[in-house]
Amino acid sequence: MRLLSEGGRWELGFSPYQSGIRLRMGLCGRPPSVIDFCLGHDPGLYSPVLLAVIRRLEALPESASASEVDAVFPWAGTRPDMSIHLKALLKENPATVAAPHGLEP
Repeated sequence: MRLLSEGGRWELGFSPYQSGIRLRMGLCGRPPSVIDFCLGHDPGLYSPVLLAVIRRLEALPESASASEVDAVFPWAGTRPDMSIHLKALLKENPATVAAPHGLEP
């Protein structure tokens, strides 16, 4: 699955790997550079994590830099251990929820 930002600058999607599914994000047509979350083999995590990530990204404009995207996930780094950071990601953070700039399928 691949989602594009409204203007086509960013892409976000699931990539299958031997260790499960990864949620990855980067500039369109380029290797993922800002998000690379391993979600493992539990399909019950895929939708909640995707929605939590999109919810946090909605506050950013299309023109956001990789550093600005990284700042939305300060605990993450490039490849966070989701078993440690899952609660932080899924926790509602009203400060990051704003009018959507949206990701369109």
